[in-house]
Amino acid sequence: MMTESDRAWALGGIVFGSAVTLSAASWAGAAAGAVLTGAEVAPASPLTVYRMAADWSAVWPHSSTASAVGAVLVDVVAVALLAWGLRWAFRWFRNPSHLATLHQVRELTPKHAARTATRLRASLKGADPKKIPARDRGVLLGDHLPSRVELRGSDEDTYVAIMAPRAGKSTSLAIPVAEEAPASLLMTSNKPDVYAATLASRSRVGHAWILDTQGVAQAEREMWWDMVAQAETLEGAERLASHFVVQITSEQADPFWSQAAGDLLVGLFRAAWWDGGSARDVMKWLSDPNEKAPMRVLYNHEPVLAEQVESSVNIAEETQSGIYQNARTAVSALRDEKVLAWVTPDKHRPRFSPEAFATSRDTLYLLSKKGGPASAVIAALADAVFTAGTEAGERHGGRLPEPMRAVLDEAANICRIADLPDLYSHLGSRGITPFVILQSYRQGVKAWGEVGMDAMWSAATKKLIGVGLDDARFASDVSTLTGAHYVGRSSYSKSKEGYSYSVGEQREQVMDPAEIRAMKKGTALLMSTGMPVAQIALRPWYAEKVMAHIGEQMKTEEQAITKRAVAAYEERRAARGGR
Repeated sequence: MMTESDRAWALGGIVFGSAVTLSAASWAGAAAGAVLTGAEVAPASPLTVYRMAADWSAVWPHSSTASAVGAVLVDVVAVALLAWGLRWAFRWFRNPSHLATLHQVRELTPKHAARTATRLRASLKGADPKKIPARDRGVLLGDHLPSRVELRGSDEDTYVAIMAPRAGKSTSLAIPVAEEAPASLLMTSNKPDVYAATLASRSRVGHAWILDTQGVAQAEREMWWDMVAQAETLEGAERLASHFVVQITSEQADPFWSQAAGDLLVGLFRAAWWDGGSARDVMKWLSDPNEKAPMRVLYNHEPVLAEQVESSVNIAEETQSGIYQNARTAVSALRDEKVLAWVTPDKHRPRFSPEAFATSRDTLYLLSKKGGPASAVIAALADAVFTAGTEAGERHGGRLPEPMRAVLDEAANICRIADLPDLYSHLGSRGITPFVILQSYRQGVKAWGEVGMDAMWSAATKKLIGVGLDDARFASDVSTLTGAHYVGRSSYSKSKEGYSYSVGEQREQVMDPAEIRAMKKGTALLMSTGMPVAQIALRPWYAEKVMAHIGEQMKTEEQAITKRAVAAYEERRAARGGR
């Protein structure tokens, strides 16, 4: 941070440089006027400039008028250039708020962002960065304050945004990031607004797949996903089971029950895969601890796993009953036939393939009203997409040729992938751009624990902190990271000898926690790896001319959602009347 002394030296340098520039401009203009009239040109020196200021006619005796006109004209041009230069310098190197200057975040400005995009996207290889459209430069963050220059992150960055309700999470982050996705897009949400805003435009880009088990958008089931296919490998079965087991895991409970339930589910998922079965078969086997069919399948294909699973459940009847009950509770969402139908084969509807999706331009909407067992299906499918995207990236030399964006709104509630913090940096290196949106830091802690949330926060290369933060500890931590600056303090004192005046410098935080909480709505703090904290103005979709079409398509889809909701209500009402 610059001290008062530094600022004084800088101001002195500007004044001196301006004086030298204007002196040189005056001589050059006068000399040009003299040359045009055929008069003699005075030598260029500080002495000549001094003499010009003292007695102009003595320096230019034969071209006094012409040299004066020339000097004025060149001085006007020099002043204009100086003003432009100072404005440019202040814009890039000065920030009255003492947060990051534009120069300090220059890697996010349009020219640099376009260059990064040409490196990361196969479709932009060899393109002129100056001709790349704004939407193709990367992930829109907002405008730098106070310069109002657009800032964009890249599609190899990882993002976490923390904003209070009604702070612009959907309008300024989820919708613009989704609308500009260059290839495949995975989106989670517990509200229909983002879905309604982007469905029409994303459907024009590729196919829109919708998994809406709880009727968030009242979408009719037009797909199915083979959940058991994720158990093709033992690791895949373990990951699949983990999404359900996390629903029954708590810090206070004995971990034995959740671990035993997880082992049981791993065995049943593997047995179902080997047997060509489905999630419906897993539910059937869970209902009867005496069912031997899955164990016979495992002994035929994986005897070691079969022995491990059997030893964990072939125990006292009371303990065995508890393990099975915990496993049934973990997958309780699949008790609902409507939910089960989304994850079992259906010859009348197309099958969603995570592998095909990873290299497509399709969109997958994962909608859920709240957390709990139903969110396990959301997490399982999102994780399947991440796995498929990672493997596709490896097959293409390390990264996906066109980046996949994953906008995980309300991730802590409806997309609780247990090891998402550990996956974060890995996803970015494979061409998958995760963008987790939370209401508070503590919400993330509740989902992933202190260590997990800290890991995700550290792995995120771009962090956005919005308005309305009421977590005093988190706001204090952010305040510390904004840094300090020097403030001049003056004081008066009175004594017998008279009055005295003194000036000193004192370090103060650039923003204290109360100022962070009370930031102006529509602004946010941007923390980017390797850069000081910057303040940005968010860019809601309705303020963008290129996104003007969203308003009409959002209105149309919301009307369709309302119509479907009314029809569903009338259907339920008629069914109740028939009983």
